[in-house]
Amino acid sequence: MSEPVTLFRAHDIRSKREAFAGANGLRLCKALAHYFLHTLKVGKVVLARDARLGGAELQQQLLAVFCNAGLDVLLEPNPIGTCQFYYACLSHIDAAAVMVTASHNPASYLGMKLVGPNLYGISMGHGLERIQQLYDLQEPVDDYGRRGSVQVLDTLSSFISYSTRLADVQAEDVSGLTIGCDFQHGSAGTAMLRALGGLGVHCTALHLIPNGNFPQGDPNPGIETSMQEARDFLASHPMDLFFAYDGDGDRMDLLYKGRQLSPSLVMLGIADEIVKLNQNYSEPVFLFDVKVSPPLIAEMMSRGKKIGVVQPGHSAIKQLMNSARSAFYLCAVEESAHYYYQLKTQDDKRVASENTLFYTLLILKAYKRNPSLFEKARNLQDSFFREREWSVSIKDEGSRSLFLQQVEAYLRSMGAQSVIHDSQGHSLGATLYRHGLDGGTVLSGTWFQVFQRLSQSEDNLLRFEVLASDQKLGSSIAEAIRTLHPQSHQTR
Repeated sequence: MSEPVTLFRAHDIRSKREAFAGANGLRLCKALAHYFLHTLKVGKVVLARDARLGGAELQQQLLAVFCNAGLDVLLEPNPIGTCQFYYACLSHIDAAAVMVTASHNPASYLGMKLVGPNLYGISMGHGLERIQQLYDLQEPVDDYGRRGSVQVLDTLSSFISYSTRLADVQAEDVSGLTIGCDFQHGSAGTAMLRALGGLGVHCTALHLIPNGNFPQGDPNPGIETSMQEARDFLASHPMDLFFAYDGDGDRMDLLYKGRQLSPSLVMLGIADEIVKLNQNYSEPVFLFDVKVSPPLIAEMMSRGKKIGVVQPGHSAIKQLMNSARSAFYLCAVEESAHYYYQLKTQDDKRVASENTLFYTLLILKAYKRNPSLFEKARNLQDSFFREREWSVSIKDEGSRSLFLQQVEAYLRSMGAQSVIHDSQGHSLGATLYRHGLDGGTVLSGTWFQVFQRLSQSEDNLLRFEVLASDQKLGSSIAEAIRTLHPQSHQTR
């Protein structure tokens, strides 16, 4: 018997490509049209896609269903990155929006990211459960006798101009720098390369042409095999700064002098630049996901920065940033290499979303002004041990539960305590096992932190990561967990 297809995830819609074919794809398109018309009560939809195989066909089906339902469609017909898509949403703030993408997942996947007016993220608990209900019920879409119009968008130049202004970057701030970029055959390279070239940055681009077959491997810079050609290039062409982006360009890894600099430590390097851009706001808060390293937290606090810890996930982070009243969450970063910022709307309001072009420019600006910032961040990273995230796939729920019990028993035998909520009682969306730490910051001597979470984008996948005060301790913990279930693989 075949396994049931899971379309609806915690943060978006994502599954194997065949789940979107034929009658099921049409059902989904109609469910979205019904939701936009009758729940959100909007008349316009921004519609875009990345380079995924099957993406053009799904976009065409969405276009036909939306127009037949009377929705006006603002169409990006060619592949673009998700951050450019969010800019298009920002430019049409009263519209709903659909981005056909499966982000960093393997080539066999397809999916959608959904946005409501004012860049409101549609996720489980925030509208996606209603779309799933409409899909299951096969609710018909009323025919109002009016066919929706189609307006073809071309946001490339305006997206670049907007991002450059947002970062307050002039050519003299970054010109003359030599960098490399790996676009993983995704859809963000065109905007990034045109922006960098226009500012006088010399960029060597790998895997630039969008190709949904992803011949270099899964479009995920967190996977070693997908980055092998980039590392081979750096071995023969050393450079200080090398960027790698995922399939839809909303994840950005930075390799500093040939080695990855953890995203939270990248944020450390540009924190002062971000504060300079927001001098009208007192005590802005920097958000980090639960995998953030304790030494980083201590360093940010020692520099006078206010920080918060949040559960991972696009929608959870953006909803917190947009809904908070007692604090101004200026920016956020996940160790998965997703960066968030309070973008500016046309009327100068702030809305949290992603823009990797903005962050790329800000990194270059900070580096040209003071390269030592990144050397200091690297030294801090080298002061502790990190076993990069790996995953364990266990399909049987009983076996998965037993494995987690064994992991917990082992870590408690090592003196660890489990943490599942932050200091305000909010769920971390994961379990942290900590020893030798107080509130996530370093006490002294020996310490470790183990991150454990069930994936919300891929089925039956448990994710782990280990941080420790030294390599011997961290490696032994990681090996002990792997021994409990040998079939694991590195991912992020």
